[in-house]
Amino acid sequence: MENRTHEKTTSLMTNCIIAMLLMATIIFMGCVSTSGTAMESHRKGIEGITEKEYFIPKKPVDRHYIGCAWSKQFGPVEDPSAADIRIKKEKSFNNVQQDFAYNLGIGLGGQSIIGPGGQVGASGGSVKKAAMEGVELIAPVSLADIPFELKTPYITEALRLANFKMKEEKGSKAGIQAAAGTKIGTAGALAEVGSQARRGTEGEGLVVAYKLHMIDPKSYSVQDSGNIALDLDKVVDFPKASLFAKARLQNIEPGASKSLPRNLLWSCDRADAISRDMVATWIVELRSTDPKRKSLTIAFPGHPKVEDCQNFSGVVYSRLDPITDKIIRQKINITIIDAELSDTLQPKRWEARISLVDESFKIKQVMPDDL
Repeated sequence: MENRTHEKTTSLMTNCIIAMLLMATIIFMGCVSTSGTAMESHRKGIEGITEKEYFIPKKPVDRHYIGCAWSKQFGPVEDPSAADIRIKKEKSFNNVQQDFAYNLGIGLGGQSIIGPGGQVGASGGSVKKAAMEGVELIAPVSLADIPFELKTPYITEALRLANFKMKEEKGSKAGIQAAAGTKIGTAGALAEVGSQARRGTEGEGLVVAYKLHMIDPKSYSVQDSGNIALDLDKVVDFPKASLFAKARLQNIEPGASKSLPRNLLWSCDRADAISRDMVATWIVELRSTDPKRKSLTIAFPGHPKVEDCQNFSGVVYSRLDPITDKIIRQKINITIIDAELSDTLQPKRWEARISLVDESFKIKQVMPDDL
């Protein structure tokens, strides 16, 4: 009797322990599941927030405008005299970014080049996937190439939909047709669409968003050499910058062996436009003792003379310091006060000033809420 009672008691305790373990396991699994769901929601929320760092253009176009200043009212502001900036294109593999760009493209009035009517037998899902696979990030090869100025935001990244274009106006041909039977996403399809796009209005695709950066004023420092006399055929030394400058007159005699130096940087566009007719030019050569730096030759019109073309101001050297995260750059300012040639194209009068400005600064991202 006692043995039966002991067995029943032992069995009851065992069942209770098993039940408690099962309940603990269920509670633990529920906590893990809830925690995992919470972490997943948090991750997606954070990813969604990151897309708020983009500026959405009012009128999307096919140009990236990298390096252009940004106006709150007008958007990208071009400087016709600014130098071209080297850019790089990278494919975006961020799903959130792809969705963001695709939805913007549709919302801004764009349409997929690869889409209904443009591909035969393409389903909606494959159309969207192909369009999103064309999401690109366009950025400068070096941020130091952007002509940052204080208090001004500049475009440093463009989010582009390669397979998008703005909708055609009524009465014009809608969409771009690929060959019948061409499967979506194939090399032939993309090549054909690309060749037709270049002949149409699509160009570089549809840029739907920009990222902006500006100089962090707290990190900005500047050293100015002040105006120094720049005499003809005499060297001006900037020892701290390891830079030398020298001005001279270059005559171009028809039929003679003398010619203008290559890769001239003209002081104004009008002088550049008539450079082939130039017979005398004032040349300012910049040389550095640093072998990594390139020489620079700046030209001012001598004869024929061009009005309002006696000043030059520009960045002659820039780099991004990976140790300090600062952009280091040098600006040269040259002003010709008085310059005149004789009838024999010899220097009659010459007075000029030159100054070197050393700058260093960090940049900070500008968020839409900041403007």
